[in-house]
Amino acid sequence: MDAIIRGKVEKAQFKPNDPTAFRLVFAKLEGQQIEVIVRKPKKTRTDSQRKYYFGVIVALISEEIGENKNVVHEQLKVKFLYDLSGELPKVRSTSDLTTVEEEEYHSEIRMWASEFLNIYLPLPNEVAL
Repeated sequence: MDAIIRGKVEKAQFKPNDPTAFRLVFAKLEGQQIEVIVRKPKKTRTDSQRKYYFGVIVALISEEIGENKNVVHEQLKVKFLYDLSGELPKVRSTSDLTTVEEEEYHSEIRMWASEFLNIYLPLPNEVAL
């Protein structure tokens, strides 16, 4: 079981945002060995990045190739978010990308679409979302 417990450090002590959830997670693990990883939270993709991706990138490619938007989304993930770093390969979810990773993903797709589909995908600042 993996759990992410968010909170902040005050006077060198961890203060969970949701103390009840914090206690429940640890109660389920009573008597077991665990590993605690401490890191600053990553900024996940923004709502405007999500809207741009689905409303511009996926929509225009879908229109160009005559394919369903959901299929295009899945195909783009396989092409650009295929992860071989674990024991088994997997396709990363776009909802798990950081803001920086999301923009890198968009950039790769724009370059690919220009070269292989011969279409221009406008930049986020070139469209109204």
